[in-house]
Amino acid sequence: MKKKVIILPVARAFFDTLCERAKLQFARIEKMLATEGFSNAPYTEKVAGYASLFAIRITHGQNARFFYCYHTGDVIYVLSGYEKKTEDIPVHEIRKALRLKKEYGL
Repeated sequence: MKKKVIILPVARAFFDTLCERAKLQFARIEKMLATEGFSNAPYTEKVAGYASLFAIRITHGQNARFFYCYHTGDVIYVLSGYEKKTEDIPVHEIRKALRLKKEYGL
């Protein structure tokens, strides 16, 4: 099922800081989400403990994550991103994604 992927300004600003290999990997995963409507490991993961929050896993060139969520109809919103430096997802990054989700009424 084809989906429309919308990248919020916060996520776009982080995307712009990535190296070219990481940008290419993000673009491939974004295309997969748009074409198939979903993706599985190792490209994406559900954020444990949050019913409607998912993460795109960037591992080429840099280790980064982008949070995204599904919205009514066939729209996927990429909320925010961060450089992954620890095993666990930093709580402040989850809160930031959830705040953006709420601000945009998602």
